[in-house]
Amino acid sequence: MKKAVSLVLFVCLIATGLAFAGGGSESGGSVSAVKMRISSNNPDGTPATEGYKYFSQKLKENTKGGIDLGVFPAGQLGAEREVTEQVKAGALEFAHVSAGFLGAFVPTIDVFNVPYLFRSHDHYWKMLSGPIGDGLKADVEKWGARLSFYVDGGSRSFYNNTRPITKPEDLKGLKIRVMGSPVMIKTMQFLGASPTTTAYAEVYSALQTKVIDGAENSPNSVASMKHNEVAKFFSLNEHMKIPDIVLMSNVAWNKLDAAGKDAVKKSEGEAQAWVRTEWARQESLSLEACRKTMTINEVPDKSAFIAAVMPLHTDPELVAKFGDLIERIKAIQ
Repeated sequence: MKKAVSLVLFVCLIATGLAFAGGGSESGGSVSAVKMRISSNNPDGTPATEGYKYFSQKLKENTKGGIDLGVFPAGQLGAEREVTEQVKAGALEFAHVSAGFLGAFVPTIDVFNVPYLFRSHDHYWKMLSGPIGDGLKADVEKWGARLSFYVDGGSRSFYNNTRPITKPEDLKGLKIRVMGSPVMIKTMQFLGASPTTTAYAEVYSALQTKVIDGAENSPNSVASMKHNEVAKFFSLNEHMKIPDIVLMSNVAWNKLDAAGKDAVKKSEGEAQAWVRTEWARQESLSLEACRKTMTINEVPDKSAFIAAVMPLHTDPELVAKFGDLIERIKAIQ
């Protein structure tokens, strides 16, 4: 009798284990119950961070509760460099980083820092969603992580405490905060600015204490980080379109079975589309918030800015770095 009971218990335990293993034809994409984390350096309420909450919700739905993704905004888990290293090492499952930052680690990703590369937002998204965007994902994977999905980063423009920027000469002598991308640093030099690398989280205090004269970013980022409180002028010259990127640890990815990977991919597609819509919705609100405390000037004629940096598109160093990537992007119709 005892042997019979033990056998029944053993069979039950095996069945329970199979139920949590996932990947079976009846599981419908369920995976083992697992907790994951995503780090964002953006605060609550921003399109990206709200998008990661949506991503978490979709992961839970598409894995039938198997993946519980905790969202940690405002740099709670560390600065971009720290969380990037953690993802590569497998100590953190997901991290939000700027492509502008990641370009220092994955050379081809640095192409996003090439100024005036995209004709329009539609051109930008055609590139991200097409073969070139897929090729960049493959380059990130070779480096040591998985590019989970692209996040809209809008158009970047200059803001500062000295004067409106209506032409490149207005940047002369200004200390402008940039990410550590070699291409971005070179761009600022071509425009006459003095590039200064400062951590994103330190820009507010650097503007306040005049360590820097200004910075460059999108209206959503300026408003969400409250840089409009400590900068007077915002000039919409839109010199770059740099996406944010969600990195996923290869360790976490490789632990998933086929059904789990399919569910994650489905959730990524849904989250990317959601953030793109939310970014557009919030951008006009952010500009209005900036108008309350800043002088905002449009730059309808960008030809002088474009002319100043156009030599970068054929710069021998960049051609050696990117091959024909710049020309392939420009050729997208």
